[in-house]
Amino acid sequence: MTNPDHEHGGTVPPTIDIDLTSMEVMTCPYATYEKLREDAPIHRTEAGKYVVTRYAEVVEVFTDHEHFSRDMVGFFDPERPTRTEIIWHSAEARRIFREEGWESWPQGAVLFSDPPLHTRYRKFVEPMFSVKRINAMKPEIQSLIDTLIDSFIARGEAEFVSEFAVPLPMKVICRILGFPDEDLEKLKSLSNAMGDAMSYLQTEEEQINCARKLVEGQHYFVEQLHRKRREPADDVLSELAKVAFGEEDGFELPEILSLISSMLIGGNESTTNALSSGLWLMLEKPDVLNALRSDPSLIRTFVEETLRLESPFQFFTRATRHVCTFAGVRLEPGDLVDVCLGSANRDPRQFPDPDRLDLNRKGSATHVAFGAGIHRCLGNVLARFELALAFETLLRRLDNPRLAERNTFERMRHPIFRGLKELHITFDPRTM
Repeated sequence: MTNPDHEHGGTVPPTIDIDLTSMEVMTCPYATYEKLREDAPIHRTEAGKYVVTRYAEVVEVFTDHEHFSRDMVGFFDPERPTRTEIIWHSAEARRIFREEGWESWPQGAVLFSDPPLHTRYRKFVEPMFSVKRINAMKPEIQSLIDTLIDSFIARGEAEFVSEFAVPLPMKVICRILGFPDEDLEKLKSLSNAMGDAMSYLQTEEEQINCARKLVEGQHYFVEQLHRKRREPADDVLSELAKVAFGEEDGFELPEILSLISSMLIGGNESTTNALSSGLWLMLEKPDVLNALRSDPSLIRTFVEETLRLESPFQFFTRATRHVCTFAGVRLEPGDLVDVCLGSANRDPRQFPDPDRLDLNRKGSATHVAFGAGIHRCLGNVLARFELALAFETLLRRLDNPRLAERNTFERMRHPIFRGLKELHITFDPRTM
């Protein structure tokens, strides 16, 4: 299926006519991933991208910063032309950012930079998501979890996504960042718009509307930074306000807006999807539910298995820096390489019997659901903490939980995020 490139070494990979963004594939992509891992572990799409599906090669792309750049849009690499249209194909959308807002947002900063700039961003933000700081929030997060459960426990039923999986991580990340609780709905709408922009599936009109919403969000963030400058607190926005307005050496305002957007979407989207996927896996498999009830110490492994089996992020993209031969395939500078996390996490070369949820699996935490290397998702510690505490509380407080018959188990239509649109559950009602 491949043709040797004798002059430069390497091969030309096969071009595969499989649309990984089709709902048919996204509903349950794992048979497709298995076929690709075995028949074409590195292949070229008809759009010209390369897709990597095996665990070892995915990790190599993540960790080989000499050859693979996170700056796929060319914002930070002066040697490559800017390729903003990869995300914003609408010229009008780009004009809206340029003339009405800040052009480098939301596709810059932590998400799309490389060292040394990325190192500078990461060094500034990481202490705000330290294990010590997150552990100190346990009483507050536990209170949020119990309050959400209190809102539906007497009914004996709930739509879990909207009533729990969305509000919990949104409330937590907004408190860490320092946004007012009353703005939660506005912030979730902004987060959704950022996710829509990352899908690459928007029409021209959708992109223009999305750009307007995000520029409105930029101005809201600036207002919040000014508020924190006047009324500082122990939160991320207060720290960013110091560097935004010259009190300390720091970043330009567009960089700060990008940092805020990265933390906002990174702090809620993956946790929401992992919460709903995890509860679905738990209730679908009575043996797993019973084992977790009998031995709550297994919850942490269950969290890792949930992240591995139903990776909240299915794809990340890198750009090739130089001509190179990767896994026998010749790549040119600027070639876009999609690493498929959902496939890598079910690669039997790394995870024996990979499609089985195994509460005794050794090494399940070696999954790449949060990426790998220096770009590993900044919020992975927070996400794991929330997931474990939420599942432990749900198991303790919900009597006889089960999946409602009305479920369709429809997934989001998004090539990067994987999660359920709704999850209806029933349980024996009880007073608080």
